Amino acid sequence: MGCQPSKDSGAKKPKKQPHLLQEIKDHKGGINCMVLSDDGSLLITGSDDKTARMWSTLSDPTECLGVLEGHEGYITCVAVHEQCVITGSSDATIRKWFIATAECLAIYTGHSSRISRLLCVGQLIFSTSSDHTIRAWLFDLREISDDQGEACIKVFEGHTKGTYPLIHIPMDENAGLDLGAGVLVTGSADCTARSWSVDSGLCLKIFRGHTAPLNCLSYDDQKQVLYTAGGDGLIKSWNLMTGESMKVLRGHEGPVFCLLIHKRMLYSGSSDKSARSWVLEFGECTRVYSGHRHTVSSIRHFEGMLYTGCGDTMARMFEAKSGTLKRTFKGHENAIVCVEVVPGKLFTGSYDGSLRVWNTTGVKDETVFGTELNDKDPRDDEIEEDSEDVKKAVKSLDPYLTY
Repeated sequence: MGCQPSKDSGAKKPKKQPHLLQEIKDHKGGINCMVLSDDGSLLITGSDDKTARMWSTLSDPTECLGVLEGHEGYITCVAVHEQCVITGSSDATIRKWFIATAECLAIYTGHSSRISRLLCVGQLIFSTSSDHTIRAWLFDLREISDDQGEACIKVFEGHTKGTYPLIHIPMDENAGLDLGAGVLVTGSADCTARSWSVDSGLCLKIFRGHTAPLNCLSYDDQKQVLYTAGGDGLIKSWNLMTGESMKVLRGHEGPVFCLLIHKRMLYSGSSDKSARSWVLEFGECTRVYSGHRHTVSSIRHFEGMLYTGCGDTMARMFEAKSGTLKRTFKGHENAIVCVEVVPGKLFTGSYDGSLRVWNTTGVKDETVFGTELNDKDPRDDEIEEDSEDVKKAVKSLDPYLTY
């Protein structure tokens, strides 16, 4: 099964770190990516050490359930689908693993360069890559021969540089344009986004207007508006079906790394050391979540709180509506590149190689002016905002952006 939990299985609780439940150092290289299963019970981390690891989020303490070993390059992206974990790597391959045994069930070959992102929808796996293409793969390989090259059923070609973010938008069967299996949208270092028919593999629209590589995509609940953002610091909205540019959301002063839509609000994180909230209907910025000292690399919304992971080695919890900083999570020794949240716990993955588990309970009983938020951590003076280590960690988030 891989790693077997023990009393000292790489997890410890250092002193003088408020809210820290566990520090887990099982990975032997920086953590690059993290994802939760749909029910939140399983967490997957991918690392520079060429492995992915599975963790139980419900156990106390958090336990390692298995190590996924076999890739020849560092892990760039991970996904969970049905009873399997899917991993993408710099070795240009994708692997499928059975959660119960940590056994590798399949190796998908076809890309010629680093895998950027993975997305699982129904019986398909979608992948983007530095080789400029997007591919669709069969999740269930039982119907094909031993030659797993047959697993790739479509190649989406048209981007002129590496492809990075991707989203799938389910469409009603009566939407026309052969969209029964939905629309795939991809962003690229060529400064464009493209929409594709999953059924036909044809490019539907090209969204032009950005002046720098695209780093993140999202869409509204009505499946009518596409949002794009990237290295030019702009967030743009588009009519998904016509490709028409609608609004430009201005405010960030540096590349945008992450977008998140929750109900009627859009949240964004940027290298300008801020996260922002925007009203989708009007495109207006309503809150700036400040206090970060480097790139905001990851954001999550959970139970009225906005969580941010930052290149300054800290994670933060804000009240989403008011923008009030409620809690700061300090202790990592390098940039935080990914965060995930479950009831009562925040998980942070860092380029320092550690996975940390933090207590998020009791916030509503605290006051903004309590000593917790006013006490200065001596480590603050030691953080170099533009240190080479932090730059390297943040650069790993998106190989196309430059600073």
